[in-house]
Amino acid sequence: MIGVPEPGPFVPDPFQLRAIELIADYDVLVSAPTGSGKTWIAIQTIHSYMAKGRRVWYASPLKALSNSIYFQFCKEFGPESCGILTGDRKENPDAPIIVGTTEILRNQLYDAMHHAVSIGTDLVILDEAHYLSDPERGVVWEEVLIYLPARVRLMLLSATISNAEEVCDWLKTIRGAPNRVVLAEGRPVPLEMLFLFPDGLIGPLGGKRGLSPGVKKFLYINREKKLGRPEKINYGQIIKCLRKYNLLPAIFFLKSRADCDRALKTCPPVAAEDDLLTRDHNEFIKDYPHLEEHRQTKPLLESRVASHHGGQLPYWKVLVEKMMGRGHLEAIFSTSTVAAGVNFPARTVVLVQSDRYNGHEFANLTATELHQMIGRAGRRGKDNIGFTLIIPGAYQDPKLIYELRDSPPEPLLSQIHINFSMTLNLLLSHTPLDIKRLVERSFASFQKKGSETIFKKNYDRLLKNLRKVLPRAKCDTHDPYEVMENIGRLSDLRKKAPQYEYVLDHTPCQTCEHINVCQGKARKSLRKLLREILTIAEQMTGTGGWLWLSFKRHLRFLKETGFVDGLDRLTQDGLWASKLRVDQPLLIAEAIRKGAFDDATAELLAAGLAPFVWDRTQDVELRSMGELDLSGLEYLFGKVKERIQGLTNLKKGRGFPSPKILFWPAAALFMWAKGLSWEQILLGISVDEGDLASLILRTADHLRQIVSLRQTHPHIASVAEEAINMILREPVYLD
Repeated sequence: MIGVPEPGPFVPDPFQLRAIELIADYDVLVSAPTGSGKTWIAIQTIHSYMAKGRRVWYASPLKALSNSIYFQFCKEFGPESCGILTGDRKENPDAPIIVGTTEILRNQLYDAMHHAVSIGTDLVILDEAHYLSDPERGVVWEEVLIYLPARVRLMLLSATISNAEEVCDWLKTIRGAPNRVVLAEGRPVPLEMLFLFPDGLIGPLGGKRGLSPGVKKFLYINREKKLGRPEKINYGQIIKCLRKYNLLPAIFFLKSRADCDRALKTCPPVAAEDDLLTRDHNEFIKDYPHLEEHRQTKPLLESRVASHHGGQLPYWKVLVEKMMGRGHLEAIFSTSTVAAGVNFPARTVVLVQSDRYNGHEFANLTATELHQMIGRAGRRGKDNIGFTLIIPGAYQDPKLIYELRDSPPEPLLSQIHINFSMTLNLLLSHTPLDIKRLVERSFASFQKKGSETIFKKNYDRLLKNLRKVLPRAKCDTHDPYEVMENIGRLSDLRKKAPQYEYVLDHTPCQTCEHINVCQGKARKSLRKLLREILTIAEQMTGTGGWLWLSFKRHLRFLKETGFVDGLDRLTQDGLWASKLRVDQPLLIAEAIRKGAFDDATAELLAAGLAPFVWDRTQDVELRSMGELDLSGLEYLFGKVKERIQGLTNLKKGRGFPSPKILFWPAAALFMWAKGLSWEQILLGISVDEGDLASLILRTADHLRQIVSLRQTHPHIASVAEEAINMILREPVYLD
């Protein structure tokens, strides 16, 4: 029955009680549907640890989610017991309960290993543990699990995953601690899938035997018709229909930010105003006055709808979340990123297409992606039933949605890879052989133990051929990357071009009897063999052997560029560069040690770091800068590019990617640090305000990394601190 369940005391589900019981003696992985009450398990577990005077670290993937959990914990445990550590906030860091991002926890583990101490916590709770499979950030989750001492109890909270037992088997192998899996058998609120016909009728999507007859008939009749792009949908009419059937509030998942914003324009004002919405909005605006004239305030107050996506200001999204959470809004229009962690469920989730942009192209939804979205349908204690409404369209496949609903989620896969920040930080406390043993403990190695036989056989056969071609080579023919690098180094040396400033005066090739094989007429066949070997090596990505080869590549590069010495120890440059826990530590370190920032003011330092923050390739149009003189910025930008050019060329030559250094992020940060208004910058730079806010906040985080160099670079650290205070201001950041 549609509606609100009868009020009554909260009764925990059996899986929740089971998890709390087991955590006393075991590491625990809780795999449960979105919205089933995993945070309640965490809260009860923390209470038990606090009662014994123990400490807890709660890690989440998103700053916004960390902030939300922090506020919740402050109410539950008292603000004096809680601290928060994210790239933006550092409050009460010695509290017994710490909430923060997983990256901060990983960094603390680096520091603990460096100083040979144990991390100061007794329990780590990893929220959204399925991020282990995230292509970009999963490596951080895996690092935490590998580095975390076995004495620290571990609780993982995850959306439903199909290989939970495999994950726990791996954890038992690397930690030696006993563990248990707790699976939730079903959703706390049942889910029904509905189909909206063009005449406004709503019917079931399907039953036990497949799609319902009405849906099948509709799809057959319209099989050759273009049913309209999602952006042409009249969302106001759909909301009216949902209101008629008591199916509000709703979350609409749309394909783009622009679609979310355009959807607002189709929603007329509702008949009755919500005085509580207006009151709560006005109260919020008192604390965040910059939002008073926000361009989407009118649809929020008059139509009770809102748009929520990464292109908006952080505090506008907070306002939308608060208004939705308090029941003031009938609908929000969001990109699918909302499904990954932000907690505001609704009675109905509306899907207008069955594909999703994956960063490269539009591809069919996976079962995991669908479950994350429809998991927001149905609020525990507020709904008897949750609903998913399918809107027909040219990019909608109702049959796929029906099949994915009951499909198991995709298994978690390791995403571990070696990068320079990891290499520098592991070398703080480990020898290369120690690191070899660490990478052999990866989830990827565990997963691929029995499946890489064919690749391994071919790889070993080709390596044997390589050793036949180079039987007395001066380089390690068990490492094809090293052979390729030495060939490249000698070629660079022979060019003697000034851009190859890091090429050493001597390479093993110069005294090797096989030099003509590598550099002479026979080189084409050798390089073809090497390419075949490396192609197979790439198929073994993530395995212990491949990770070890990748680590050695990074180590050799760090030696070649002076961050590591001949005894595999960090040099003085390597020691301070290890503190730059950012995406491009070597390029920033190079700019620092080449003096690119020596005379920079606070405004210019912020501007000079900004291009290393922006990790997307698209450029952005720069419009009029008004009266602002950019000559000093242009000089610094050119200076930075010139000082890092040698390292950039060498990275490219050794097969390591380097980002494109764009000017517009530098201009944006320079204007902002100079005190131009938010509106002036948005007029001058064609970028979404949410992206601009993210650029500023991430630049501030990079500046904090520079502040950490106070012992070795006191002047630039002081300037960085000044720059942080300049750029963290309304509307990007409020205390």
